[in-house]
Amino acid sequence: MQVKTIKTIACLGTGTMGHGVAFLAAKAGYAVKLFGRSQESIKRGLSSIDRAIALYEDNKLMPAGEGDNIRKNITGVTTLEEAATGADLVMESVAEVLEVKHEVFAKVEAVCPETAIIATDTSGLDLEKIRTVFKHPERFLSIHFFTPPYLMPTVEVCPCSATLETVQKTAAQWVESIGNMPIALSTAVPGFIINRIQAAVLREALYIVEQGWASAETVDKAVANSLGRRYTQTGPIESADMGGWDILGALLDELGEVLCAYKKAPSLVNDLRAKGHLGLKTGQGHFPWPPERIQERRAARELSLIEFLRKDQEKKK
Repeated sequence: MQVKTIKTIACLGTGTMGHGVAFLAAKAGYAVKLFGRSQESIKRGLSSIDRAIALYEDNKLMPAGEGDNIRKNITGVTTLEEAATGADLVMESVAEVLEVKHEVFAKVEAVCPETAIIATDTSGLDLEKIRTVFKHPERFLSIHFFTPPYLMPTVEVCPCSATLETVQKTAAQWVESIGNMPIALSTAVPGFIINRIQAAVLREALYIVEQGWASAETVDKAVANSLGRRYTQTGPIESADMGGWDILGALLDELGEVLCAYKKAPSLVNDLRAKGHLGLKTGQGHFPWPPERIQERRAARELSLIEFLRKDQEKKK
């Protein structure tokens, strides 16, 4: 299949990732079938899409009134058969449970066209374990978006061992067609690229807090105003190139043996989980999350990401 033959997208799941991908695909002109297990689920998904539309229009990321066309491109459905029938590309964003994904994909593969690309949005589950449910795993891969998909352009496009090269190439072209940036991996590894790096940074940050060397507030402030700013232009390897491998190599020699080497989540995280303090979603994590803080921090992050998108759009003109 070539990207020009992709017309209809099935988005499975109405949560954070599902509605975000549906918005981007519909905005790019694709016909979108948004699957939810109930009308209430679809209603929530469409409401989230309306919020994304308002965010784009209010911040002049798209012309006012374009939201009407986006909504017209989206049809809510409550069965997997309705979603997958006639779909040229299936984007799965359901629960991160292997058995659930197997159940979904078995039903999808049975009814979607033989030429359809079938993708999962997972980054945490093993693609080789997911692929075992397919009769034709050569058209299966991961297209991994980041939250929220319409403000985070990077998308990891990762094959399983059976994925055809042409399938990965077409998937990457489709990602470009909806305005995002495909990052192609040559093979599947746990966590892909971004989550591996994120886990390494988070592990060391938590270790510093756990050892009492600095508070969580201090660590966050330090990273946001140093590496956070630098990495917006140069990633870790190019930054090291610019700094000099004599200096950075010596740093790795010095710190390599004393960096955190935990193989599991530290006690700090386990204590929070045991108390049910899961962060923003429960109102308490390492930090308290009253409604006013949720609104303020979300708005601040959105505005920052919007500025990046605006600059990206200007570069493309």
